[in-house]
Amino acid sequence: MEYVKLGWSGLKVSKIAFGAMSIGDPNLQSHGSSSWVAGRDQALKVLKRAWDLGINFIDTANVYSRGRSEEIVGELVKGMREDVVIATKVFGQMGNGPNARGLSRKHIMWQVRESLRRLNTGYIDLYQIHRFDYDTPIEETLSTLTDLVHQGLVRYIGASSMWTWQFAKMIYTAEMKGYEKFVSMQNVYNLLYREEEREMIPFCKAHGIGIIPWSPTAAGILSGKYYKDGKIIVPETETRVRPGSGDYRIYVEPPENAEILRRVIEVANNKGATPTQIAYAWLLHKGVTAPIIGTTKPEHVEEAVNAISIKLTDDEVKYLEEPYKPKPVLHIPPPPM
Repeated sequence: MEYVKLGWSGLKVSKIAFGAMSIGDPNLQSHGSSSWVAGRDQALKVLKRAWDLGINFIDTANVYSRGRSEEIVGELVKGMREDVVIATKVFGQMGNGPNARGLSRKHIMWQVRESLRRLNTGYIDLYQIHRFDYDTPIEETLSTLTDLVHQGLVRYIGASSMWTWQFAKMIYTAEMKGYEKFVSMQNVYNLLYREEEREMIPFCKAHGIGIIPWSPTAAGILSGKYYKDGKIIVPETETRVRPGSGDYRIYVEPPENAEILRRVIEVANNKGATPTQIAYAWLLHKGVTAPIIGTTKPEHVEEAVNAISIKLTDDEVKYLEEPYKPKPVLHIPPPPM
């Protein structure tokens, strides 16, 4: 395993991060079907294999299986807390009341303590805002996150999918008012969805912010298992995203995506690798800090870790990227009506 600094910080993380949305309780996971969520016993087996292979960076969220994911991560790290980098998130709905979501001081202070309890730890290494909150002043969110760092409950703060102008506004507000600065951006980025290259990724690189992309294999499409006769065909029973979100369709329907996948498979065959490993190798070639992998199988963790040693040439990268066409921007909630 190789370790790199997370953005401008001194925090060292593995070049592969384990995404814990795929572990928890299949009956509590709200995103898509329950078939891709591992329960406790299998989850601990996969997490243990990740740890044995040198992955020290685990990313979860309070909303994953309604907190059960955090509880399982807490079981894993017991007795070795200082060696593990735990990242979790706040924003999503965690109750029925009007203050049970968002980035208000009330909600953040409530949820950070709930996450600490579930994780069975005294602090969180990376506390991330899951989305931008249109209903809460930026200063309120930033001052609350800064207080958490000063109280020792959080070590670093990060953010996830939003418009670049929103992230820029938060960063510049933090600089002007002396609030804690963000060290990372967790955004969706893969060979089939590259819209973050428009603004977010250049902005993050210019400001020394670590990039830890999620969905590096485009919900499993880049594994190649859905490619047949020049088309991407996914059984309806295996749809891995929330119905109606559009994510699944934007990976499958554009005709150029099938050509990109064909080239991924071709390059993988030429290099004695798997298509999934080429997807990871491409991201690492693009300079991201650590792709976040989500899986329920130990062998998939091994596959991801082995991808670190695969180096793509500039010509191979150009060949993989060439068919891409711009797509609508995803995963950014609209402002309230």
